[in-house]
Amino acid sequence: MKTNLTALSDVFKQCPRPFYKGIVLRKFNFHTHTLYSDGECLASSIAEAAEASGLAAVAITDHGPELSVGIDPAKIPLMLRDIESTREDANIPVLAGMEANVVNVDGAIDLDDEVIKKLDILVIGLHALEAPTQEELAKNYFLAIMNAMRRRRVDVVAHPFRLHSYLAPYLSPEEIDEFVKLAAKKGVAIEINSKYRVPNEELLRACLKEGVKLSIGTDAHTTAEVGMVDWQMAVLKRIGAGEDDLILNKFLR
Repeated sequence: MKTNLTALSDVFKQCPRPFYKGIVLRKFNFHTHTLYSDGECLASSIAEAAEASGLAAVAITDHGPELSVGIDPAKIPLMLRDIESTREDANIPVLAGMEANVVNVDGAIDLDDEVIKKLDILVIGLHALEAPTQEELAKNYFLAIMNAMRRRRVDVVAHPFRLHSYLAPYLSPEEIDEFVKLAAKKGVAIEINSKYRVPNEELLRACLKEGVKLSIGTDAHTTAEVGMVDWQMAVLKRIGAGEDDLILNKFLR
């Protein structure tokens, strides 16, 4: 079920590149949702919208089953077949992925290894966590994401440090540095998420300094949201990121 990455690369190389003061970047979206979780459309519509918006690639990343709006585990094979069918008809690369839920501070997620093996891209997100104060919530979030990165292969951290509000300011510079360095060591990309406008540019610059790759995600639930990546492109321009700083090359060489 996994994508033929060589074939995807051939398609990808044909995509136009926008230029920002000599910096060559392609637009993409590696965070979208379909009817299999809480989205409003099928994978085929996501792909059509991505192509119409001039995106170079798109990933389908429905929520894991532990979230209240997550996919029914019994429907995961059907979802993967739909993505495969969409890929065959699309003119841009379409990656099969999921946004797994980090379910506790130990970093456990709600997908088993057999499902993960069938994915092109594994995104993780934290959507529910309890703590009496913002400071403690930030500490628990930090522990959960750090442990998730340590435990298994992770490709992207979705909407980093955002849970009800942006939690990074409640962490120490040492903790942020530890997070960035672990992401670099594990090859985990950090998402620039336009739905919540996270993370801040200070964290992104720290990622660039340590060689952490960046991903673009709109958290799209409708076709209209698929191509809304202008904010991310502007952020990338401001921080001086190049295409080598993006996650694309991990999948499409």
